[in-house]
Amino acid sequence: MGHMFIINAPYLFSTVWSLIKPWLDEATVRKIHILGKGYKTELQQYISPENLPSDLGGTCQCPGGCSLSDAGPWNPTSTSTSTTTA
Repeated sequence: MGHMFIINAPYLFSTVWSLIKPWLDEATVRKIHILGKGYKTELQQYISPENLPSDLGGTCQCPGGCSLSDAGPWNPTSTSTSTTTA
């Protein structure tokens, strides 16, 4: 797994995460990002705007909506040519 982003996490979730985090391996903790309302700047450090749906601050507007799209490196017929690794 590269990174996992939890966006608009409520305060209670962040509190529970701070209690669980010390029990996890540091390498795992570095891959999990809990983001509040000001998530766009940090999220775009890892994912370029053309690969983010417009409702998450990106510029991607897949036909039928990004959440239903199968675009990506796993799909050879995908129109997406950009890949981002962190």
